[in-house]
Amino acid sequence: MSSAPGGAGSPSPSRDQHRGSGGAADEPVAPSTEASAAEVPAGTAGAETPAAVTPGTEAPPADPAAGRGLGGVLRQEEFSVADAIGGPRGIIESALPTLLFIVLFVATGSVTVASVTAVAVVAVFLLVRIVQRQSPSTVIGGLLGVGLGAVLAIRSGDGTDFYAPGIAINAVTLLILLISLIARRPLIGLVIGVLDTRVQDWAEDRDARAVYTRATLLFLVLYAAKLAVQVPLLLTGHVAVLGVAKLAMGLPAFAVIAYLVWLMHRALLARRDRG
Repeated sequence: MSSAPGGAGSPSPSRDQHRGSGGAADEPVAPSTEASAAEVPAGTAGAETPAAVTPGTEAPPADPAAGRGLGGVLRQEEFSVADAIGGPRGIIESALPTLLFIVLFVATGSVTVASVTAVAVVAVFLLVRIVQRQSPSTVIGGLLGVGLGAVLAIRSGDGTDFYAPGIAINAVTLLILLISLIARRPLIGLVIGVLDTRVQDWAEDRDARAVYTRATLLFLVLYAAKLAVQVPLLLTGHVAVLGVAKLAMGLPAFAVIAYLVWLMHRALLARRDRG
């Protein structure tokens, strides 16, 4: 809102002591992700234009996702942690598959049981969204990440392989953030320029470029920290610890960075209003 490390071969005896079932893919710059989230968990793309209501008919129900995600939070006068990370439903959809994966691995030691359960939970989330006629896009992304991780883990018998897709996504995201800074087109500026039309001219404004360059640096540090912590855990086979690290450095860390970016964005808007 990538090529992953991790072995798929026969684990060594010392590695087996820590191995079992793995975890779900992260949300991109943006949570889902959840990122997703994200791994960066996902933000809403802009304020919706109200549809015209024919006299004598009821207005369509408001979209419960409106105002959530990074895009929604940037338009709010008060910061909401829950909205930044997708609300209660977004939190459950992002964290529950990995949490169940860790618990079942510790309890059963079975890669297959933990992997299949994680995939099944995401499939249920997808079915519920389809039945409720809500956008399934973020859940589909999660299903692909969890499904790929499950296949890798079951085939190798190594639970850490379940986390490989998420770590790969983190590596690619870090590379994109770095390239955007080198090109002097910071990724967060590009994203916010789309999400909030009030700053769509940010690239021509020196102050805005500086603000969104710093915001991009914050996300770059976050993704670099994820790799610095999670890659060694993956290589040494610490499945449960890696899962906990993934959860801790997912939505909670994204919420902190989102709050800092929101402060920077609001300060920029205030300066523009005074100017």
